[in-house]
Amino acid sequence: MLALAEGFGPAPIAALLDPDLDPAATIAAPPSVPDVPPRVARRLRHPGLAAQAFALQFAAARHGLQLLTPDDARYPERWRAMPVRPLALFVRGDVAALARRPAATLVGSRTPTPYGAEAAQAIAVSLARAGVTLWSGLARGIDGAAHRASVAAGAPTVAVLAGGLDRIYPPEHEALAEEIVAGGGCLLSELPPGHRALRGHFPRRNRLLAAGTGATIVVEASLTSGALQTARLAAEAGADVYALPGPWRSERSQGCHRLLNEGASVVESPEMLLRDLGVAAANSAGAARQLARCADQEAIVRQLRAGPRPSDVVQRECGLPRDEFLRTLFALEADGAVARLPGDLLALGARR
Repeated sequence: MLALAEGFGPAPIAALLDPDLDPAATIAAPPSVPDVPPRVARRLRHPGLAAQAFALQFAAARHGLQLLTPDDARYPERWRAMPVRPLALFVRGDVAALARRPAATLVGSRTPTPYGAEAAQAIAVSLARAGVTLWSGLARGIDGAAHRASVAAGAPTVAVLAGGLDRIYPPEHEALAEEIVAGGGCLLSELPPGHRALRGHFPRRNRLLAAGTGATIVVEASLTSGALQTARLAAEAGADVYALPGPWRSERSQGCHRLLNEGASVVESPEMLLRDLGVAAANSAGAARQLARCADQEAIVRQLRAGPRPSDVVQRECGLPRDEFLRTLFALEADGAVARLPGDLLALGARR
């Protein structure tokens, strides 16, 4: 009833979402204006509020959803002390996935660069194979990569959506949502069925992602990205924040670099993340080496994937100054990732 009165709008009403609030007492003696907005005061006093709540429960059951409130033992523990905790949660799939540990939130750009997509894949695969439950937002790009890696590894994953679970957004991820549920994970939303995601609902969703686990990892984010907001909310909630550095000219890396300046930990390798999470590494050495390379090294390797190329052409395409290019190239040669061929050609080496 309180969730209905609050209205499921884009902006949560702190007066009703207070962790210390007594639901029964609030219903018995509803607060008035100005303690709550006028529309909320009217809803709290509406004689049909209980009937509306019953209808909402019926609609959730009809769509195969479970309804959690803070007095349910299955309600995520990390959300109980949130300043604006959700009053009602709608879950499809295995609710037990919400309590699985270790867990980490992996978010990033909806339109990642090839570098970001490869890094997200390496991180997600390594964490999922090691038994880490990955949380993300089922969005295009990095979020989708996190969920797909979990599904492929047979690990449960949690997708937190900004709209009702009867209408998956984005629609092209409907099949992925089904795979998440079939794989022992779950879909979760603060909005009931029949409510589509609006622009203002995504920040509301992000606060749940931020506080859902004890670690948030950001792989590529612009300065206006929702992933950046999620990371800052995670830090406020006491979670560890990690960011992947990238090419300094890339707009997709600016948000991660800002987080690093603000005190986030740098993502050095999947093994480092697993160590910080207290999990033994289960990833391949090749994936670890791939992520451990700096952005400049990855830029050179990317230029050689189509075959050998002249070194001056590679330098020009990478956009690196001569001294930085030579220093980076030397490191790749020492690692066996790049080999020199006659005619000043460069090619991928045996350890790539």
